[in-house]
Amino acid sequence: MKKSVVLKSILSAAFLAFSLLVSVPSVIAADTSVPAATPPDASQKNGYNFAFANAKTYDGTPYIEITDIIFADALVTDDVSATGIGTLSSSDAGTYSIVNIDNIVLKGADKDKYEGLLPTSMKYVPINVTVEKAVPIFSFSTNAPDGMEYYSSAKITFSIVNDFGHPEGLPDTIQISREHDYLPGRVTHETARRSGNQYSISYSPPAPWSGLYGEIPFWADVLDDATNYQPATSGEYMLLILPPPADYFWSGDYDVFWYIAMGGAEHYTAESLQPFLDIWYSIDWDLDITHQDIVNEYHRQLLEAYYNLVPKPGDYSEIEKYLEMIPEDLSLYTDESVKALEKIKESIPWDLPPEDQYIINQYADDLYEAIQQLKYKPADYSALNELLKKVPGDLSLYTEESVKALENVKSSIDWKLLIIDQKTVDEYTVKLQEALSNLKFKPADYTKVKAALNKIPSDLSIYTDESVKLLEEAKAAINWDKLINEQSVVDGYAQAIETAIQNLKTKQIQPPQPEAFNPNQPAPKGKASAETGDPTSIALWLFLFSNSALVAGVSLKRRHSSSDMK
Repeated sequence: MKKSVVLKSILSAAFLAFSLLVSVPSVIAADTSVPAATPPDASQKNGYNFAFANAKTYDGTPYIEITDIIFADALVTDDVSATGIGTLSSSDAGTYSIVNIDNIVLKGADKDKYEGLLPTSMKYVPINVTVEKAVPIFSFSTNAPDGMEYYSSAKITFSIVNDFGHPEGLPDTIQISREHDYLPGRVTHETARRSGNQYSISYSPPAPWSGLYGEIPFWADVLDDATNYQPATSGEYMLLILPPPADYFWSGDYDVFWYIAMGGAEHYTAESLQPFLDIWYSIDWDLDITHQDIVNEYHRQLLEAYYNLVPKPGDYSEIEKYLEMIPEDLSLYTDESVKALEKIKESIPWDLPPEDQYIINQYADDLYEAIQQLKYKPADYSALNELLKKVPGDLSLYTEESVKALENVKSSIDWKLLIIDQKTVDEYTVKLQEALSNLKFKPADYTKVKAALNKIPSDLSIYTDESVKLLEEAKAAINWDKLINEQSVVDGYAQAIETAIQNLKTKQIQPPQPEAFNPNQPAPKGKASAETGDPTSIALWLFLFSNSALVAGVSLKRRHSSSDMK
C-alpha cells in the first residue's frame, strides 16, 4: 500500500473528531478552468483538512515545518499529501490546534491529478503540535576586582544565551535562584534584576571565619512555570570584590514602587501611570554606594510621580462580560423578565473606585441572575385557534377515516410550547388545515327513494302516456352519487316519484259504436234484422254491454289501488 494512503488511513480516524470539533471551513477551491468529469460523491472525499508536524523545541519563531496535509477535497483513495511552512499563533512553547500554511508543495503518487486544484496556502488548518520548552544556556560573568572582603558585595550577571531575540518569553527575575553548599536547600533571589536577557544579583560573601571564604559555587535555574524554558542549572564562579551596592530600598518605599510597576499598574489610569513607569524603567539598578546620590534622585522622582497617580475605577470586566451574554433579540422573552434585566442594567454605577469593588461585584451577580431568569414567551397559537373554530360542530356527517385523521391532529397538539418552538406550532396549523380539507361527507341515504321506486306499478301500459312520461322523468332525474350534505335533494327524488305515481292516469276505453240504421239499406246477406228476429244483432249488443261493464269494473279497481298507494 502506498505510504501516503497508509498515513491517511492511520491518522484520519484519530483526528477526525478533533477536526470536526474545530469546525474550520475548507479553503480549497477547484479551478473552474479545468473541465470536471462527474464530480465525486462527498462520501468519497476526505471531508476535512488536517495538518501534521513534528514537535519542535522553542526557537523564538512561530514557524514550523509541515510534514503532511490531509485535504478535504481530495479523494480518500488517492495518494496525495503535501509539505509546507506553518505559522502558529505564537512563538511561545505550548500545544497548538490551528496553523496557517504557506509554500504548500504537493507530494504522493496522485499529486499530478490535483495540480492547480489544491491551494498553495491555507488558513486556520487544524493541527495537533507541541512547541516544547527550551533548555536555557546560561553565561555568567562578574566585573569585580580580586580579593573581595566579606562585607563587600559582588555583582553576578547571568545571560541566557539562547534567547532567540525574543526576550518577552524569558523567565521572570523571581525565577532565578541560588544555592550555596553552606546553605540548606535553594534560596530564591528576590533581589534579582533583569535587563533583556541578562539577570544580575548583588551578593556578599560569608565572613572569613566561616571557612567558606574564597571560591564559592553559585547556581542559577529556571523554575517550572517559565514561559518558554525548562528547569536547568549551570555555573560555578569565583566571587570578586565590589563596592557595596547603593541603597535602593529607600526606607521601605521600594516595595511600594515595585508593586506598582510590576503588579499594581492596572489600578491607575494610563495617563497618570506613564510618568512613574518612565522613571522606574530608567533606573540603573547596578549602581554602587559611591553613586547613592543618583539613587536618591530616583527616589525623589518616584515619590513625586507616585503622589500624582490617579486610581482607575473599579473592575467592571465581569459586568461587561455578562452584558455581552445578553441575547440580541429580547422580543422572544416575557416583558416581565426583560423589564427586570433592563432595570439592573440601568442601575449600574460606572464610576465606583476599586475600594468599592464588592458593590461592583454585586451588580455583576445581579446582572447574571437576571440573564438566567429570562423566560421565553409562549408560542403563538392564534392561527391554530382560528383554524380550530372552523372544525364542523357535527362530525357525524363525515367519514370515519377522515374524522379520525382530524382528531389525531387535534390530540397531538402540545399547548405548552414556547416561542422558540413556534415552528412546531406552525406545523400543527398546517396539519390541521390539511385534515380539515380532507374531511369527506358520507354518502346520502337513498332508502326513501328505493321505497318509492318499489311502489311503481308493474304494468304502466294502462296509464296515459303523459302521466307515465312524468314518472319516467322523475326516475331519470335520480343522481345516485349524492353525499349526505345533499340529503334534501335525495329526499326530493323520493317525493317526486311518489307524486308521479299518484298522478298516474288510466286510459279511457271507448266501446265500439253500432252502425246507424238505414231503412233503405238492405240487410246483409245471411243476416236478419232485429225486427225479423235475427239472432246475430242480439248477440252483438250483449257483447258490447258485457265489455262496457268490464271496463267500468277495471277502472274502479285501479282507482281503488291508486287510493291505497297514497
